Amino acid sequence: MQEEIKLIGRRIRLLRTAKNLTQTGLAKEMGISQTHLCNIECGRVPVTLPNLLKLHSLLECNMSSFFVDLDEQADAKDDISLEEVLQIVKLLKQKG
Repeated sequence: MQEEIKLIGRRIRLLRTAKNLTQTGLAKEMGISQTHLCNIECGRVPVTLPNLLKLHSLLECNMSSFFVDLDEQADAKDDISLEEVLQIVKLLKQKG
């Protein structure tokens, strides 16, 4: 499970840097500390659903961008539903 948390964090970092956003700037827009965003990106803490939804909006990306394999990320065209995200979050909570 920890590996999945790290992968999601790396994807968040990639999406943030692709938009030329700093951790400080994005964290401020999200209403969290830069340290907390750093911990999410480094995989030290899992991203919460509310923060994932904020990231989705602020980074202007598909929800699937956080979950597809890094190699497939550039080819991802389909978005996943909020229900699928909630199921993933539920699984993460059960294993955490």
